[in-house]
Amino acid sequence: MADDPKTRVPEELRNFAEQGVDQARAAMDGVMTAAHKALDDAGRQVDAAHDNVRELGRTTLDFAEANIAAAFDFAARIAKAQTVDEWPRLQADFLNEQAARLTEQAKTLGEHGVSATMKGASGIDPATPKK
Repeated sequence: MADDPKTRVPEELRNFAEQGVDQARAAMDGVMTAAHKALDDAGRQVDAAHDNVRELGRTTLDFAEANIAAAFDFAARIAKAQTVDEWPRLQADFLNEQAARLTEQAKTLGEHGVSATMKGASGIDPATPKK
């Protein structure tokens, strides 16, 4: 019965089926390779975003510490004032210093945001010199 020509699968059909399986396997290997690459790329982007958030957190904390120290310094200057007439000058000095400090901090945060956006969007680190 195994040699019955009616039940025998033609060689051309077997070859065609084998080629189809091979092609399907190759296509799936390509899909899996692309999926692994996409996952690796996503992982690198997540790592970069995590690093950017950590850096922003540290920068923000540094700014908070500087602002708190400046407030304590101002309070100490007010406490050491010899006369009440010194208070308005000390207050004006503090406000000028604080305005300059906040302007610089805002600039730094803006630059950080641009840098993080460029790194995340294109993988380019704007701090790295171009060749």
